[in-house]
Amino acid sequence: MKKTIFVVALSVAGFIAVWRFEPGPVQNTAAIAQAPPPVTAPSLPSTSAAPTSAPTTAPAAPSTSADQPAPSTTDSPSTRDTAGETVTTKGSAESSRYGTVQVQVTFTGSRIAVITLLQAPDGGRSLTALPKLQQEAIKAQSADIDTVTGATETSESYKTSLQAAIDARGTR
Repeated sequence: MKKTIFVVALSVAGFIAVWRFEPGPVQNTAAIAQAPPPVTAPSLPSTSAAPTSAPTTAPAAPSTSADQPAPSTTDSPSTRDTAGETVTTKGSAESSRYGTVQVQVTFTGSRIAVITLLQAPDGGRSLTALPKLQQEAIKAQSADIDTVTGATETSESYKTSLQAAIDARGTR
């Protein structure tokens, strides 16, 4: 009987310690997407018969104004997607009772390359939730990610700011 009381008391003390735990500050606040591994062409057997030269192309004929439409005077975003284009956008600053969350997203082409926290809560469970949210957003390439248990309000603020940054990029 005495052992049971002792075990229950220690269990309650351990539960209270875990329940009141608050993590420390996050050191790195940027998640960077990893590039896919390079694709290499299969090696061909070498031949020493005759050197090959690179194919040449004739220069394109100069275009006239009749060939191209008149330039647009509106400031609408481009609808073309340049493969190497790097675009950086900021999301909205979203507040909750735990603090403000704001992200900045760097796109390379049409992919999310880097998500940087511009504003983040400075304490509580959100400190461990934000890196998880960044990794999931990079993996999903969208703001359609799950919330982190214990940091629901911060997760929702993060997702709203991220979606605003994605929407700000438009259809470039």
